[in-house]
Amino acid sequence: MKNLVSKGIVKAGSFMNMNNRINYFKVSPVGMENVMLQEKYVNKITMDRKLIPLVKLYISLLNGCSYCIELHYKEAVKKKVEKKYIDTIINLDIENEIFNNKEKTILLFAKKLTLITEHSISDEDYLNMRKYLSEKEYIDFILLINQVNTWNRISIGSGNIGNEIDDR
Repeated sequence: MKNLVSKGIVKAGSFMNMNNRINYFKVSPVGMENVMLQEKYVNKITMDRKLIPLVKLYISLLNGCSYCIELHYKEAVKKKVEKKYIDTIINLDIENEIFNNKEKTILLFAKKLTLITEHSISDEDYLNMRKYLSEKEYIDFILLINQVNTWNRISIGSGNIGNEIDDR
C-alpha cells in the first residue's frame, strides 16, 4: 500500500507541466519513487516541527536553490515560525542570539554536512549533536539533511526556478 502511494505521486507528477528543463517524475519514475519514499520517511521525523522548516530553508539557501528556498519559506510561514527566525535564517546568521544552543548546534551541523567538502564532521560535532539528539534522531536528522540536498540538486539540475519571496 505504501508503495502505491509513492507511485501515485510519481504518476501524477509525470503529468505535471513543469516549468523547467525536464519532468523528472516522467523521465525517471523508479528513481523518483525512491526519492518520494525517503520524503515520506523524513516527513515523520519527530524533531521540533518548527525547526525542521528552518533547517530546510537554511540548507536550500546554502545550496542556492531558489525553487526550494521559496517552498521552505512558505512552509515555515504555514507552520507559524516566527518571522524573526525566518529572517535570521534568510540572512544566514545561525550564530544569532535568538537561537538557543541546541538550535545553533543543529543548524551548524546541517551547514557542515551540506558543505561537506569545506567542512568535516568530527567526533566533537557528533558529541555536540548527541547532547540534544538520540542515536535514532541523529541518523534521522542526517537523512533529513540528505533529502533536502537531494531535492536541491534535482531542482537546480532540472532548472526549477522560484519566484521572489513575498513578505508576510
